[in-house]
Amino acid sequence: MNAKEVKDVKLALALGGGGARGLSHLGVLQILDREGIRPDVIVGTSVGSIVGACYALHPDGLEVTRRGLSYLKSDAFSNNPFRKVLFNSEDVEQGFIRSWVMSIKKGYVFSSLLRKPSIFDGKKLYDLICDLVPDVTFDDTEIPFAVPAIDIRSGEEVLITEGSLRTALLASCSLPGFFPPVEHMGMSLMDAGVISPVPVSACRTFEPKVLAAVDISNQLERVEKINIGLDAILRVEAIAGRRINDMELSAADVVIQPEVGNKVWSDFSDLDELVAEGLKAGKENISKVRELYYQKKFTRLWKSAGSV
Repeated sequence: MNAKEVKDVKLALALGGGGARGLSHLGVLQILDREGIRPDVIVGTSVGSIVGACYALHPDGLEVTRRGLSYLKSDAFSNNPFRKVLFNSEDVEQGFIRSWVMSIKKGYVFSSLLRKPSIFDGKKLYDLICDLVPDVTFDDTEIPFAVPAIDIRSGEEVLITEGSLRTALLASCSLPGFFPPVEHMGMSLMDAGVISPVPVSACRTFEPKVLAAVDISNQLERVEKINIGLDAILRVEAIAGRRINDMELSAADVVIQPEVGNKVWSDFSDLDELVAEGLKAGKENISKVRELYYQKKFTRLWKSAGSV
């Protein structure tokens, strides 16, 4: 179902990025299922795009969770050499500058960026996406779905709503420097998470009556001492990222924040606990979602009936 054609959106759901923490999205989706509330459109960034695509194709939170956990606990994922290189480092924090610094410290081939567009071949990431999402288009989703990305040629954020689902997810997950840009429709696309960790603004383009956002970004904790210049650079980058994220979230009607913000994005241990935190946060916020959802829904129906 193409999101471009969606009109009169009651509920839009924005799913943010955050690596392994994205499993908490699944818990939130299960709570919406239990309540009988189905989003009219879903917009996802990075891991939020993968979870959102899986749910948009088959809107069953329990089943999507089962399949996702089954894959992430499988030998196929554990033995994937790409996974071992990128995801097995528990001290790699979210944030592009910090990721680069830690990558250099761990001996990744930084000098290769002087000769080619990225450290990793995009095919490795594409193969991972193929393991999770079938080869379909946006027209095949049961729930309208959209994916933001940055066109690094024009500097503009674009919203992908048509074409190959896998290609859109690849663009949304292509971290600058780690993976090459994705060439699509004359654009050179990469992860939009650097300017919009939770795609609230993108959701607003559908003019929803209610916008719920799931934020799984790192929490900014107080530090008492900055020892070296590099620490200051990393700290300022973290502050800037938090400010951008807070600005995005301020435009949402409901913000759901599972308590997973301090878990490293590359740590794929305790998967069931991540889902459980999503369930917990979903339960804590479902009354507000329910109130706004049904209030807006019946207000719309009342106005429609009054016009007859």
